[in-house]
Amino acid sequence: MTNNSSRSTLVLITGSYPYGAVAESFLDKEIPYLCSAFDTVTILPRTLPSKTERIERTLPKNAYVDNSLLLQRNISTNRLIYRLQTISLVITSKYFYSEILENPWTITNITALKRIAGFLSEALRAKKWAQKYIKENKINSSKVVFYTYWLDAATAGIGMAKREHPEVRLVSRTHGGDLYEERHNPPYIPLRYETLFFLDRLYFISEHGYNYFIHKFPHFQDKFEVARLGVEDPGFITEASQDGVFRIVSCSYIVPVKRIDLLIRGLRELGQKDPKGLFEWVHIGYGPLKEQTEELAKKYLPENISFHFLGYVPNPEVISFYQNNQVDLFINVSSSEGIPVSIMEAQSCGIPVIATAVGGIPEIVSNDVGILLSENPTPQEIADAIWMLKNDSGRLELLKKNSKSNWNKMYNAKKNYQTFSSKLNQS
Repeated sequence: MTNNSSRSTLVLITGSYPYGAVAESFLDKEIPYLCSAFDTVTILPRTLPSKTERIERTLPKNAYVDNSLLLQRNISTNRLIYRLQTISLVITSKYFYSEILENPWTITNITALKRIAGFLSEALRAKKWAQKYIKENKINSSKVVFYTYWLDAATAGIGMAKREHPEVRLVSRTHGGDLYEERHNPPYIPLRYETLFFLDRLYFISEHGYNYFIHKFPHFQDKFEVARLGVEDPGFITEASQDGVFRIVSCSYIVPVKRIDLLIRGLRELGQKDPKGLFEWVHIGYGPLKEQTEELAKKYLPENISFHFLGYVPNPEVISFYQNNQVDLFINVSSSEGIPVSIMEAQSCGIPVIATAVGGIPEIVSNDVGILLSENPTPQEIADAIWMLKNDSGRLELLKKNSKSNWNKMYNAKKNYQTFSSKLNQS
């Protein structure tokens, strides 16, 4: 590195990247910029995905995968011994008792107590790993940045290890489930204070997340900063339909929070509202609710709305789909979101977007690029929004241009990741 104050080693802690096909696949965009900013990038996944989701990735030459943090709990492992070890770790830790003292309601909530125990045991194992990793690899602690991709137990554990290595810099990103306590039942994430106390910097992917934490943890606000995600320029604008069929795309994991069932009910209303109109809906993605969602579509959707469930589609092929098919509109009706990469991708291809006003979505979707629905839209509201754009070709054409412009201004991977990587390196 030309700057003597720069950090030469980045240690990136992930969930399952680079092994997961879907989870964290958006890291593919960020890794090359991190590798350009650091001499060495070591990637440490914490878990292995299921065999059906496992893939192999080609990484930049100075990126290395280290499996020493993998929590591989083989079925043949004695679960009783593992549980006893976990209990011992937890009940002998001061953090367990201080957490209960700070949140006394948890003592009568078995779910919360289990969550504390699980979170803390993972944190303590991560702490032990970090101490060993620094010692065995003879890391120059003043030249290393530990970067956790999620604000989770690993972040807390590596932070605890900083007591012995205060010169190590620890930064983290936070997205959705690791950020918003309301996504959990009960609405609680353990060890928030301890995690934030040891962190040097916390990066939010949205202003909404940033403001959420400022309100909850104002005394740590000097550590907070927004660093948006991004996608690459695909180099084209998706063609609008030319044959009288209005084409709609959605792209997400098929789980309850994505409310694909609500979208289907909205599409049914649309078909009934415009019985002479022809519509095609394509959903990209799979998940545990895929089969029952397909059955719901077969049951509910009228004949003038054809539909296709493509299942899992690798990211490059999603972009290829937008290049080789006509698409008029992208839609997302989730009940909770950060800022979906799927919307960034749609806008990078110049596709107008309809989405619910939840989480960080109002930062990427407005009436300038599509239509922002209410947080809990009715099927009628969804149908009216689609119908309105379908019947205003002039506005739809303007929204296409605005979508591409909004991507370039706010979610251009090259701009966002170059800036972010530079900040990590010079921190």
